[in-house]
Amino acid sequence: MTDGGFHWVDALIVLVYLGVLSSIGFAFSRRQKSLDDFIRGGQKLGWVTVGVSLMAALNSGLDYVQAPAVVFGIGIVFIMSFLSWIPLYPWVSRVTLPFYRRLKVYSAYEYLELRFGAVVRTLAACIFVLWRVGWMGAALYVPCLAVRAATANQLDTTLMVVVLGTVVTLYTMLGGMKAVVWTDVSQFGIMFFGLAGTLFFIVSQIPGGASEVLNVAGEAGRLSLTGDVPPGGDRWEQFVNYMTTEVTLAGIFVVVLLSRATAFTADQVAIQRFQSSRSLAEARKSLLVNAFSDTVWMAVLGFVGLALYAYFHHFPFPEGMQNDHVLPYFMSRHFPVGLTGIVIAAIFAASLSSVDAAMNSTTSIIMVDFYNRLLLGHRHPMENLDASEQRRQLRISRIVNLCLGVIMIVIAANIQNMGEIYRAGNKILGAFFGPLFGIFILGMFSRQSHSSGVVIGALAGLSASCFASFFSELAWLQSICGNLFGEGFVYFFRNLSWQWPSAIGISVTLGVGLLASALLPGNRSREEALTYREVMKRPLLEGTEPEN
Repeated sequence: MTDGGFHWVDALIVLVYLGVLSSIGFAFSRRQKSLDDFIRGGQKLGWVTVGVSLMAALNSGLDYVQAPAVVFGIGIVFIMSFLSWIPLYPWVSRVTLPFYRRLKVYSAYEYLELRFGAVVRTLAACIFVLWRVGWMGAALYVPCLAVRAATANQLDTTLMVVVLGTVVTLYTMLGGMKAVVWTDVSQFGIMFFGLAGTLFFIVSQIPGGASEVLNVAGEAGRLSLTGDVPPGGDRWEQFVNYMTTEVTLAGIFVVVLLSRATAFTADQVAIQRFQSSRSLAEARKSLLVNAFSDTVWMAVLGFVGLALYAYFHHFPFPEGMQNDHVLPYFMSRHFPVGLTGIVIAAIFAASLSSVDAAMNSTTSIIMVDFYNRLLLGHRHPMENLDASEQRRQLRISRIVNLCLGVIMIVIAANIQNMGEIYRAGNKILGAFFGPLFGIFILGMFSRQSHSSGVVIGALAGLSASCFASFFSELAWLQSICGNLFGEGFVYFFRNLSWQWPSAIGISVTLGVGLLASALLPGNRSREEALTYREVMKRPLLEGTEPEN
């Protein structure tokens, strides 16, 4: 068997890969003796390790299927998201990293209690948990979609979801932060190895090779950097056309900039890794590793999409097939024995490396911000805990981890009802990270903001972003809004691109939060506001380490 199908050799490669992941979890399970080990891994991780782990954690199997699918259908405007690193790097390296290195926190949301009180901290933690649990379901579903297509629908999607979900839950539950980081490092290598094999093989099947890929893509307009926006009449019609175009340069820049800025400011997944670094200088180096590897990753994925477009320009394309099925379809028909297994393992690696990070971080938030803070009354999770209590909390964290795994599996088994997978994944992301980022911006840079105003702003922003994200899925809501506001309103939000809900969420959060803080009496004086400026007056926790 030399091309197409799923051979026993491919199955063996995938099984060995899953077995290695499980063994890493079991190996590190013996080294977990406290909640601190589970959450931060002892703060002894080097910058290369953290940077590679961060890249693997923040990029998933969604990208492996999403990027080629969008480039196949629309063009390389999608991968212009790498431009977001231009403003992002100085923001993270000079603002958020030194900010958190001056705060002795296990959870990013501990800062919000210092700034606003326990209510805002709990609200932000709730938003994070909803965001990450929903996203984990989407990230878990993607590799199962790929395997089902690659095996000609012989394997049941739900069964695969259960198996993969069980594996990632077990090694994350047993090994904690160190197991997650080191599995992510190994999966980073698998991701790039499988991606290189994918690109090489697809290009080799195209008459004319890489030059033909560029020629076909150029003739079809797939090399446009701005996106294909339909022409409109007046200014309003032009605005509506732009906002409802699936991918535009401004839209993809804004959504990726916001998502990454949120990740490095308000997302426990990234903050937890930076806090595991040895120093501020090493955290900055790890950010460079992340930025470089992410740019290469997206560029190669984009070229895979162009190569698939060029291939199906020469050969028949199945009528009616969704774009996110293109890569799995090609795999199932043309990949040789062994390569299918390697690429499926790479897709698994891309997915599970992000799922395990999200699961570990969500568990840490539940333990720190809910169990320790709300149930036990500890502002800081390690205060007054003896060795036996630390071990008890480690056991509880594993139970929480297991429960999250079950919830994730249930969501993943039903995620296909939301349409093409990249739209589904981005709807879930866009619904939550805008308001979450807005809360931190208000806390860090607005001395006038207070708890009541921020809560009102966050709830308003969350409502607005969820409305924008899921309006097209809710027929009953469309009917109500049609009667109240007219069909033009319904058309706009039903066709609104998935790029914009996050921008809507943060805009409403900031606007309503500032207004409510100005109009309502606050519960803290301005002199007590622990803003960015006040935090930066504190010494670095590294002690004698220089700032730069």
